[in-house]
Amino acid sequence: MQSAHSQIMLVDDDETIVETLEYNLKRQGFLTRAFNSGQSALAGLDAVSPDLIILDWMLPDMVGPDICKVIRTRLLDVPILMLTGRSTPSDVAEGLTAGADDYLSKPFSTVELMARVQALLRRTSKARASAGRIVIGELLLDEEARRVTCKGKNVDLAPKEFMLLKVFMLNAGKTLSTESLLNQVWGYDFAGDAKTVAVHVRWLRQKLEDDPKNPALLETIHRSGYRLNPP
Repeated sequence: MQSAHSQIMLVDDDETIVETLEYNLKRQGFLTRAFNSGQSALAGLDAVSPDLIILDWMLPDMVGPDICKVIRTRLLDVPILMLTGRSTPSDVAEGLTAGADDYLSKPFSTVELMARVQALLRRTSKARASAGRIVIGELLLDEEARRVTCKGKNVDLAPKEFMLLKVFMLNAGKTLSTESLLNQVWGYDFAGDAKTVAVHVRWLRQKLEDDPKNPALLETIHRSGYRLNPP
């Protein structure tokens, strides 16, 4: 299900709209982070690592198309849904040309907005899977070539290490439970236990971290699991 733990960035200075969006998105299982200006949103991109951005056209410091252009230089494939009271053909064209993936005019139906959010997430998920290439900062995983590079250097991974890293990278910024990792990498019928995941995470840290004993990339979340932190 696309909504499970997906992180939605809300960029709008209208508190009523933000509260309404947060309420409805959280009911569907989304995580949300709200920003009331273009600059604060851009500053928070790395910390939030959004799966989708809902962006207002008119903000106190920047306009939506300008924000889109900056986002596209840093997050090439994150879907952006732009909200605006401007709906002329030239306005729509300007937003889409700047990098927005979809466009919704105010006032809008919450039901329609939720449908568009789900559609954008499905489309992005399929595109990422078909591309077979995942990039998180200086970490690159090429599934077709079965190759991983970190800071420009090749990293030799065993098959299960490769699969585990792929799951982490596809879910960057999200905490994944040990059970979830076991199911996704080893399968539901695997007879092993949590130690299997811990050992493989340790091996990945030895190959990817600057200081494996104090990991910055693959973090242990107490009593919850593990998380790959985008740089």
